[in-house]
This record gives sequence, C-alpha cells and structure tokens, in this order.
Amino acid sequence: LDSTGDMEARPCGDCTACCGLLAVVELHKPMRFACDHQGTGGCRIYPDRPPTCREFDCGWQRGEVPTDDAWRPDRRGVMHVGWTEQTSGRRHDYLFELWPGALADPAVAAWLHAHTQTREITLSYRDGTWQTLSPDGPELVPG
Repeated sequence: LDSTGDMEARPCGDCTACCGLLAVVELHKPMRFACDHQGTGGCRIYPDRPPTCREFDCGWQRGEVPTDDAWRPDRRGVMHVGWTEQTSGRRHDYLFELWPGALADPAVAAWLHAHTQTREITLSYRDGTWQTLSPDGPELVPG
C-alpha cells in the first residue's frame, strides 16, 4: 500500500472525525466507536499517538476531496480514505458517512457524480450498509 504516513497537507486543527471512525488495534478501539483520547480540541495524545493513527491518510488533508473548510470531515460529515496498491496499481477509494444523511448532501452527491465517471468509489453508510459506485454502474441514490 502507498501511504503518505505523517505527511499532512492541511492541519487537522480541532477535527477529530478519524478518532471516531478508525479501528485502532493498539488501543483496542473498534471502528465507529469514540476514542478515549479524543478531546474537544483534538487528540489528547497526538504527539504519542499509535501507528494506526499516525499512518492514517485523510483524503481531505491530501486534497482528494475539496480542501475548503466546509469539506473538512467534521463539518461535511464524510471522510475520504484512498490508497493505491503498489503491486497492482489498483486504486481504492472509500467515502465514510460520519452521521446519517451526510452522503445525501447535494455537494457530496455532485462530487460523487463527477468522480465516479472515472473511478470506483465505495460508500460506507452510518447504518452499516455499503454501496459501490462505478463508471458503468448505477447513479447514487440518496438515502
């Protein structure tokens, strides 16, 4: 996998969206559960965070989704995670819904429509369901 590791194109600021999304093995934290180290101003152990957190590659920070502040994951309600397999060159893109209805937002739907013209994107809804959108597949059905 190709990951940018600790490189941050944009600072997290007080965004803690990944804290509630990621499964963190080192902390025995399952996916989509709040982290015990999450504070109102960000991660309370940020300088000493575990490798899973340190190596997380936020799509908003990298510019995979619009980088204006309205698209910051804790404000838009969606988090993009993407990577390219080094061996095959295959691209993987996921968009996680952080709260119910966020994937139905018109700005998100427009971004998905534009980006699924050329690549496959898998959606993870807050209710636990998944949907894959592809260039030759069906359009997003807002839910």
